[in-house]
Amino acid sequence: MLRLSPRKSSAMPNVFALLVSGISLTIIFGSFDPAPAGEDLTSSTASSALPAPVPLPLDDAQAAVVADSTDASVTSNQPAPSAGIVMDHADMLKFSLLLMQDGSRFIENVESYSTIFHKQERIQGDLGGVQTIEMKVRHQPTFSIYMKWKNGDTGRQLLYNEEYEDKKMVVKLGGFKGRLLPAIKLEPSGPEAMAQARYPVTEAGVYGMLKQLVHYRQNDIKRGQGVLCVRLPNSVCDERDCYCFLYVYESPKYNETYRKSLLMMDTRYHVPLRVINHTWTNAEGLTPEEMDTQTLIEDYSFTRLDFGRELVVEDFSRDNPAYRM
Repeated sequence: MLRLSPRKSSAMPNVFALLVSGISLTIIFGSFDPAPAGEDLTSSTASSALPAPVPLPLDDAQAAVVADSTDASVTSNQPAPSAGIVMDHADMLKFSLLLMQDGSRFIENVESYSTIFHKQERIQGDLGGVQTIEMKVRHQPTFSIYMKWKNGDTGRQLLYNEEYEDKKMVVKLGGFKGRLLPAIKLEPSGPEAMAQARYPVTEAGVYGMLKQLVHYRQNDIKRGQGVLCVRLPNSVCDERDCYCFLYVYESPKYNETYRKSLLMMDTRYHVPLRVINHTWTNAEGLTPEEMDTQTLIEDYSFTRLDFGRELVVEDFSRDNPAYRM
């Protein structure tokens, strides 16, 4: 596993490097093209106000880590664009955090949206199948979310609305059971609810995912060691151009949960469209593909994001006759 160590240099070059880094990040952050709340994501194009920063070439050890951690089609060691500000991996980590914080500001100002959420999680050691879920989310005036499963327990519904005094989520089973049994109320963070999800419903949606991402990146930067951040060539997710960042941890000492994380972020709105996380294992002699299969812990993605869809109070009401709760 790659051992990360600080560069040896004199104090004056370090000060100069910090100044250049700070100025570069400030220029990039100040050049973001903010989007008005409610603008339809599907009809937008990526901002071309400033070329994305170019990563410094990887050394041999770092290149080996990346090659073992990604598909061969996205492991090019050559920065794709020839223009732009060149950043080392510490600065690239800061840049990815700035993108996430900008995306958080955007999504906070979106009153409501709808999307298709795809998730696959490992819970208590068992990797479940891919779940496809219709999702409606409201941020204003209070957080509310409605989910309906399109596979697995097809027809299952979940509704959580902070406006209700009991602060509980309502679950209606799908299929034949749903027609026979009444809906049940559960504590969002209670054992029954968490037996089938890695995160409570109160953290669901794009904003909840961004909060998690920001938390880990802030910890990475504060720690200052133990993680390699690489910007991979841009990719496409749900027909949208995406920045791709790979985070690889040196050991569980630096992140007990994740060994590596791949993030695909919309280049225009800086919201995550897909996140794939892998955990640790003591198994030896595995190929990179076998390692990833055995350690996949989370795979989340959002498709058909619609920030222009008008949602009403009834969409988040337990009394909605269409929900039959």
